[in-house]
Amino acid sequence: MKHSLVTELLAHLLQCSFSGMVGALVVPYGQSFGRSLREIERHTQACTHDFSMHSRRVVSATFSKMKQRGLVIAHGPKKKTVWRITARGKQHFKQMNIDHSLPPKDGKIRLVIYDIPQKMNTHRVWLRTRLLVCEYALLQKSVWIGIRPLPKELRNELKERGILSYIHVVGLEGLRSDLGSE
Repeated sequence: MKHSLVTELLAHLLQCSFSGMVGALVVPYGQSFGRSLREIERHTQACTHDFSMHSRRVVSATFSKMKQRGLVIAHGPKKKTVWRITARGKQHFKQMNIDHSLPPKDGKIRLVIYDIPQKMNTHRVWLRTRLLVCEYALLQKSVWIGIRPLPKELRNELKERGILSYIHVVGLEGLRSDLGSE
C-alpha cells in the first residue's frame, strides 16, 4: 500500500466530505434544500484531489487495504459505494502528517485564507494537509475554518517555505463554537 496514496485518499475523505456536511447543515434562510444540494455538488466538483495518475485498480486495492486496517468504511452497493473515514483513519492521518503537538481547542473561530500562486502548487497541497491535521475544515476553495490556534511550528514552516505573505488568519472575536468543548 503506497504511503502517499493513502495520505491523499484520507485527505480527500476528510476535506471533501466535511465541506459537503457544512453545506448541508447551513442552509441560508429562504434558500431551498434542493439549491443547497446543488451547491454541495458544486463544492464536490471543485475538489482539489486528482487521482488520475493512479489506475482504478490501484485506488480500489488501496481502499480495500485501508478498510481491512479499519481506516475507512464502505456503505452502499459496489458501483455506488460511499467511503467514509473512521476515527482510527483520522488518527492515522494525523500521525502520518504531524511532527508536533496541537494547541488545545479554545473554541474561538478562526479563518485561514490563502492565495498561493499556481506555480507554488506543492506548497498549497502541503498547506491543505497541515490544515486538515490541525482539524481545520474547508469552507470554500481557499478558506478554512477551525477552533484552535495554529501551532507555532506551522507558522515557522510557513516562513521557511516563503509563503507566509500569501496567508491570512482571521479570528472571529465574540463568536465561539460549541465544538470547542469536546
